Amino acid sequence: MSLYGVMAAFADPQALLEAAHAMRARGYSRMDGFSPFQVEGLAEVLGARKSRLPLLVLAGAIAGAVLAYGLILYSVEVDYPVNVGGRPLHSWPAFVIIAFEAAILGAALAGFLGMLVANGLPRYYHPVFNAKSFTYAQGGKFFLLVEAADPKFRKGVTKGQLTRLGAETVEEVEA
Repeated sequence: MSLYGVMAAFADPQALLEAAHAMRARGYSRMDGFSPFQVEGLAEVLGARKSRLPLLVLAGAIAGAVLAYGLILYSVEVDYPVNVGGRPLHSWPAFVIIAFEAAILGAALAGFLGMLVANGLPRYYHPVFNAKSFTYAQGGKFFLLVEAADPKFRKGVTKGQLTRLGAETVEEVEA
């Protein structure tokens, strides 16, 4: 089997954050962190990009509102126009409420689907599941993964650096 990377386990979130800073300073760029809760500043150190999900949610809201308003307008003015008491066919105050609800629905659907795509879900397998120390039963550990695809990666050197940075365990992760 081929090597996916090297995973180091740390006892506390501060040790993980310091190790990630140190590895970034040494030139490593393909890293990932795993933690039982959010560690402030870890995403920035690991180079996580800013999410485009808010723009996708906005586009979903606009699309939902425009589609609903257009459907109502088509059905009232073109498909089945009914003149009741001389009122105008295009009575926008009544249409806005339904369009607003459709905007909320469109935003929610776009946000949900966008989150699934952005996270690569559904994902039934990831190479880190091969690491023996990366189990739910182990619990409470903070992990730093340095991928073998990183240009600075050298198996022995990288494992030594992570050990010197205070890792409790360092193990190879098979792909």
